[in-house]
Parts: sequence; C-alpha cells; structure tokens
Amino acid sequence: MKCKMGMWSSLDSTFKKIICPIISIGLFIPFIPNDRVIKYYSIAPVVEKYKLKSTGSTSMSHIISVLADDFMSIYPDYIYEKSENGSGSASLLVKSGNADIGDMSRNLKNEEMFDGLESKCIALDGIVVILNDKNPINNLTMQNLRDIFSKKVTDWSEISDKYRGKIISIGREDASGTREGFESGVGIESPIYDIILSESGDIAVKCASEERSIGYISMASISDNIHPVKIDNIECNSENIRNKSYPLVRQFLQIYSKLGKTEEELKILEKWLIYLDSDRAKKLIEEENLVHA
Repeated sequence: MKCKMGMWSSLDSTFKKIICPIISIGLFIPFIPNDRVIKYYSIAPVVEKYKLKSTGSTSMSHIISVLADDFMSIYPDYIYEKSENGSGSASLLVKSGNADIGDMSRNLKNEEMFDGLESKCIALDGIVVILNDKNPINNLTMQNLRDIFSKKVTDWSEISDKYRGKIISIGREDASGTREGFESGVGIESPIYDIILSESGDIAVKCASEERSIGYISMASISDNIHPVKIDNIECNSENIRNKSYPLVRQFLQIYSKLGKTEEELKILEKWLIYLDSDRAKKLIEEENLVHA
C-alpha cells in the first residue's frame, strides 16, 4: 500500500513540476500581444507584381478597364493601372515616364509628338449627339449643330415645329478628346456652352434630367434614358462607323514609347500590344458598342 501511495505521490510531484507549466504556457500563448504576431508575419517576403500604367482619356476608361481585367486574368503576375486626366495630358505623361501608355480619344497634334513615340489604334468610336427622351426630334443636320453650339439658334422652335423651348447646350471640358473631336468634326469655331461637364457619363445623366438639353457623348456611353439622334439622316451604329459614312468617327488611340524601359517593362508592354490584336480583345471591344480597329 505504501508503495502505491508513494508512486502516486511521485506522479503528483512530476505533474506539478513539468505538466502544469506546459499547460500554463499553452493557455498563455493566445494572450501574447498582437503586435508580436504582426511582426512575425511582416518578415515574410512580399512579391511585387509588375505594373503597366496608362493615363489620359476618360471616354476610354470603361473599355480599358474591361480589357485590363481580361488581360490580368491571363497574366496574373501583371497589374494594369488606369488613371483619368483627359486626352490632353497623355503625351506629356508618357514622355516624362510617369505613364507607360497614354489614352487618347482623338488624333495626336504635332506639338504632342516626340522622338520614340509610337501609337496604336485599338478601336473606332462614334460621337453621338443626344437629347432628352421628351424631345421628339430624331434628326439634326451638321448646320443645325453649328448653329446650336455657337448660339446662333437658341430655341428648339427654330429647328422644328414639333418642339419648343430654350436650348440648353452641354459640352465637355477643354482637355477632352470628345470635345475636340465633336467641334472639329462639326466645324464649330467658337462654341458656347451653357453647361460644361468632365465625363460622357455626366452629360448623359444631365441630358436625361434636363428636358430641353443637347449634348454629345461616346457611342460606348449610350444608355436607355437618353435619345440619340441621326446626323444628316445617318444613324450612329457599328456598321456606319466601320464604313465611315457616319460623320463623327474618331479613333481610340494608345500611345507609348519603348525608349529607356527595362527588359521586364518592355516584356509586359509587348504582351499588352499583342493582346489588343487577339480575338478575345476584339470580342470585348465589339460587345462594348465600339468597332475593333
């Protein structure tokens, strides 16, 4: 009996000296301050993905976003970043190296050219003239547009006997490629706007809420709550854009330079340019109401 009691006494002593401290440590571990855990994980290596940065046209933002998402699904090690500054900023930011690609919804000007600059047309777009849904007018001539946006005509009754009221003209900001494409295409030398907005989407929203308004947007920005009109009896659609019978057609350009780039930067740029010619890219462009170039 003494032997048994001695054995249990010995086990009890061992439990107190060894087992109890281990259990205590286990119970205490969850209460170690969180900052120590964070420091532990912070030493793990961070793999930085290679980035391709584009900037410029706001009209091109949606289609570039759609294409970039698809591109990154093919190449998960790459990141495509798009910022919006208007077509007028594209050349300067590419030249300075602050962007790899410049998005331009108009043609390059002579003063925007520089050594090493290259360009690629990714799509053709139509600039659509839009009215409020309550406006019954379905067609405007180029002369109508010149008169309206230069304020030679200020009331809808001067255009049609079906509608009347003061015309509210809405346009884009100075740096906009859409504005330049519209004014140069129509031949407006001294435009006068009642309202100036920064994006095609904003003009669409304003025309939808302002009954006697008129504006212009990218064909890709047409929505159900606005009323696109024909110009000289020609509808803005993919077929008329492709055969260029519609009078307001413009290019969606991406400009870039390969000078001064690293091997990896050139590699991702080349992959992007090849992707733009792929059937996948063409399908996405056509689905977004644009014409693949």
